[in-house]
Amino acid sequence: MKKSIYIILFAVLYLIVAFVSFYHGCSYMALANEPWMAVILSIAFEIGQAAVLFALLTDKKDRTKVMPWILMTMFTLVQILGNVYSSYKYIVLNSLEDLKYFKEPIFIWTTLPDDQATVIVTFILGAILPIAALMLTGMVTNYLEDDNDKKLEKTEETPQEIETKPEEETIEESPKDDTIIKDEPQMITDTVSEPVKKADEQNGKKTHLVSL
Repeated sequence: MKKSIYIILFAVLYLIVAFVSFYHGCSYMALANEPWMAVILSIAFEIGQAAVLFALLTDKKDRTKVMPWILMTMFTLVQILGNVYSSYKYIVLNSLEDLKYFKEPIFIWTTLPDDQATVIVTFILGAILPIAALMLTGMVTNYLEDDNDKKLEKTEETPQEIETKPEEETIEESPKDDTIIKDEPQMITDTVSEPVKKADEQNGKKTHLVSL
């Protein structure tokens, strides 16, 4: 139950981040591409991140490799760039007048220009959610790995009754093997002694005729 709740919460967070990143990525990719190409590129990045995430969650070997985590970090950086670009553009076009409501109470100890305050707010809004999703991915992979290790430990602990049954069967079968081994020398001696007895009988008959 705990595992399923943990995975569901992670899936919901990932879907939210993927949707927002896709929407922001479309406008970010449109800087150097046509709008329809920007949509395709944004979809490709989201599919690539989902594939790497699936590999990390399902394959234990990939969790210990460096390349999947490099790809996951690269896709997260692209998400951050897209979110920062879209957030900064929206603030400049629509929210410059509301920026003072953030700057005055947060940066009370200093007087920052509006440009610097806008950049700080942009990185806070655009970078924190993808970074949180990346860190949560690491938490989920560690949780799944620990859960699999516990299951392996339980399966390796076999009951004593199962271990004693093969020993009893071998003990019961062992006398049969001993009787077979004991009978084999008698068979060999019988087969060897029969020709010797016949030869002795023939020699006895010959000596009897000679004496007559």
